[in-house]
Amino acid sequence: MSILNSKFDITSVDNPVALAALAQVLKVPGGMTLNSEGTPIAGVIPAGAIVKMDPADGTVILATTGDVSTDTAIKAQNRVMVFVAIDGNKDFSGSFVQKLTVLNGGFTMLTDQYDAGAYAPGKQVSFNVGKIKLADADGSDQIIGVVGPAGLDAVNGVLEVIVPQGGGL
Repeated sequence: MSILNSKFDITSVDNPVALAALAQVLKVPGGMTLNSEGTPIAGVIPAGAIVKMDPADGTVILATTGDVSTDTAIKAQNRVMVFVAIDGNKDFSGSFVQKLTVLNGGFTMLTDQYDAGAYAPGKQVSFNVGKIKLADADGSDQIIGVVGPAGLDAVNGVLEVIVPQGGGL
């Protein structure tokens, strides 16, 4: 369960008969850490963050860069399947179980996990250190979706993003 004041939400799915995409439950690296009172210490992944699997052990980590420039070595290293964290480990339940439910695509979301930018409906988006960002105009970014029709709601601090099926590839 996500933090109650989280602004993340799935607002629609591509196909109402399908539940939403490639759902996975991935472990968080390091396991649970307790404070002196025995309460789990919150992690670093919020709901709505863009994440990937760590190639070393398959645990879930923040997706750091969407740079897939024309340099073949960079392109091969950085193009990865990314997911959206449905529940983060920044709250008690997520930090207790140390597993996150993630989706690959096939949905529209509202998220407060985005970098500053001029988000107009239809603009392509990528990711940077777990947050949505506008895709670079030179085509060097891995595209994971587009800004939805509602765009950026600056009053409530949420961005609508359409993440199509397979959008994280």
